[in-house]
Amino acid sequence: MSNKRKKILVIEDNPLNREIVEVTLKKEGYNLVLAVDGEDGLQKLEESPDLVLLDLSLPKISGWDIIKKIRKDKKYKNLPVIALTAHAMVGDREKAIKMGCNAYLPKPCLPKNIIEKVKNFI
Repeated sequence: MSNKRKKILVIEDNPLNREIVEVTLKKEGYNLVLAVDGEDGLQKLEESPDLVLLDLSLPKISGWDIIKKIRKDKKYKNLPVIALTAHAMVGDREKAIKMGCNAYLPKPCLPKNIIEKVKNFI
């Protein structure tokens, strides 16, 4: 299946970070759904993405709470989720993986690293 059919939900509250991810992945041919906060992100899960790029520090509903909800829902339990976050303290990567994220990308991250992680899952 081509990238054009693959849908990625990007849940990121920082406009610049969201734009970097958007431009990077659109160049690769992915279809993107953008969410500006946790509440928006949970609503946009209904659009059945193939993968979620999730900031962990979000207004309204945190990324930590979103990953909990995703993993509890049978409909989404196998959905790949990549934590894209400035939480780069010792133990944060392990916590994100333990909570149910499939991978972890500390911000700021290079576009090639975003593409590489996404291609590992879709």
